[in-house]
Amino acid sequence: MWIILGLTLTVLALTAWYFYNKQQQAQTEAHFDQILGLRQLIQLLRQHRRLSHSHLMKSHLMKSRGETLPVFPEQNAILNLSHTLLSQAGLEQKPMYRILTQHLQQLSTEWPQYSMSRNQANHGKNIRHVMYLIDDHLTTSLLIADKSTLFEQYQQFWPVTLNALDTLAQFRSTVAVFRPGNNKQEILLRRHLHLLQRRLGQMNLMLKIPGPSLMADQLENDLTTLLQSASASKACRLALYKFSLSLSDNIFYLFDAKLTEIAHALAIEDFPLDISASLLPLLEQAESETAGQTELKLQT
Repeated sequence: MWIILGLTLTVLALTAWYFYNKQQQAQTEAHFDQILGLRQLIQLLRQHRRLSHSHLMKSHLMKSRGETLPVFPEQNAILNLSHTLLSQAGLEQKPMYRILTQHLQQLSTEWPQYSMSRNQANHGKNIRHVMYLIDDHLTTSLLIADKSTLFEQYQQFWPVTLNALDTLAQFRSTVAVFRPGNNKQEILLRRHLHLLQRRLGQMNLMLKIPGPSLMADQLENDLTTLLQSASASKACRLALYKFSLSLSDNIFYLFDAKLTEIAHALAIEDFPLDISASLLPLLEQAESETAGQTELKLQT
């Protein structure tokens, strides 16, 4: 009888343990579904910032011709995705998602009136908001999984990522007022770049499989070549802005590599390193909506 009772208790304990682990894994997968959606949202915001920046540079010509700035597919994709993420968020996180959705709605309607510097800053502010939501989901997932070592590694990686984004923002602020031949501004650009090199190197070293070393090694040489080749202020600032895009790409490549590393450690095997491919369905849907909006404007 005691043997039967012992076996029964063992089976019950194993069953409870199995269902507990299954529930934990389901919660972790739900958090990573949100993380993937938030990462897609960052990519769409970065694409929209590039497109809107380019159009704002030409906005004075457009206004003189009585033209209006376009609605980009990325704009509709951003709003659609933000509402989807809000509907999927847990009750404790919904307030942060609602605030984000409101800010994105405001951005989508007001960006044509922004200056280029304000456009950069507002996109950056929203990207930072999304980053904090990712951090919240990721931290919760690691605590649920009781991965203390992985949690400590992530806690070291996270502030370096934020510092890299801050340094990039400072680099871009200097670019916005840069004049070729201004030694003080050039020294400041190099100082920001040198600090960003250090941040990229730190992020790279904290990955289990480091990324390409050329991401940080060639940056200073590239900047020197760029400054020597552009003499006109507008051309130089445009070239420096394009250079800053590659810096941004490097930061988010390393951030995605860390997300993928953690996802695999938590048995989320299908989390992609390259987010771009997963954006195609979102953009295809948004393109059809954009075409409909454009047709409606023409009819009215």
